[in-house]
Amino acid sequence: MHSDKKTSRSAYTIAISGILIALGWIFVILSGVLPTGRLFLFLLASLVVATASFELNISGAVLVTLGIFILSLTYPGLIQAAVFAVFAAPLSLLILYFYHRGLAKFLQYLLSHIIMSPLLIAAVKISRLDILIMNRFNLANWLIWLIIFAIFQLMLFIYRQVLLNYELLFFERIHPWLRRRK
Repeated sequence: MHSDKKTSRSAYTIAISGILIALGWIFVILSGVLPTGRLFLFLLASLVVATASFELNISGAVLVTLGIFILSLTYPGLIQAAVFAVFAAPLSLLILYFYHRGLAKFLQYLLSHIIMSPLLIAAVKISRLDILIMNRFNLANWLIWLIIFAIFQLMLFIYRQVLLNYELLFFERIHPWLRRRK
């Protein structure tokens, strides 16, 4: 009897991992195909990683992230895969880690901004967004980075609220339904 439960849990883990990888990959593909809303789609892919962390723990979330990254290398390509792996995937895991450690809210914001800012710079450089903005709007380099960081601070604040509300929704509505269905 114990062996059947373990086999059932393994099958569930493989199935949910595959579903989450496919869903995350769809969001990354859409970010490479659609002309607008790319950041939003990367953040949706990041919520998929958060879901993996809720269902499969941190190791499962890292494996789902790796699966999405590898599939994203095939299509839409290296740039979207790198932006996902460098910026979007660590964002949700980092925010959840600091939140569950019980740190003060200000310290959570400060640490996430300190860690995510270099990752933002890497994502902007990888996607060459700064060159696009400089060529399109004819702005100075320092002004572009100031605008990017200001928007980033607002985005982190909003995303943190969305992620924590999503976690509440997940554990109140989705998680009990998944457990009932097993």
